[in-house]
Amino acid sequence: MACEPLEAFLKLAKADPALLERFSACPNLNAIAELGASLGYQFSGVDLVTHQAEATLRLSAADLEAAAAGVELEGHLWLMRVVWA
Repeated sequence: MACEPLEAFLKLAKADPALLERFSACPNLNAIAELGASLGYQFSGVDLVTHQAEATLRLSAADLEAAAAGVELEGHLWLMRVVWA
């Protein structure tokens, strides 16, 4: 299920280099949600996780292979990584 404020924020971030830089500097998904809220977009870090999961499920097998190998996929604003703790 798409979160319209999140979709609008991501579209804006992709089109605005200064905002994309601020987005990229966020240390976690909740910080991205706070950045969105500061601009009037209401969504949560959980909404971002859900969005990422849904977008991942729509990838082709070739794109999934590339993502698993650490290749950045054009059009995506995040990188997946495993943190072992």
